Amino acid sequence: MLSVMIQYIQPLNLQISPDSLNQGEYAIRQELALQLYAQNIFTFAQARQLANLSVWEFQQLLGQHRIERHYNEMDLAEDIKIIESGF
Repeated sequence: MLSVMIQYIQPLNLQISPDSLNQGEYAIRQELALQLYAQNIFTFAQARQLANLSVWEFQQLLGQHRIERHYNEMDLAEDIKIIESGF
């Protein structure tokens, strides 16, 4: 008999500021990326790609918003894949 685990997705509470809405897609993507990263939903690499920023630019954005950088083995594995793919 095969047992199947059902995994429920927790609702997300993401808020977009009126300023970001007025500034357009680029600002909205950055704000979403920051929130998803801060809530440990996205890795650094995923959030950086959503924001369409370089590693350095996204690190600066995190600092500007006083969001601490978390880094684990999954982040390292993704960084290695990105480096190996030449992206």
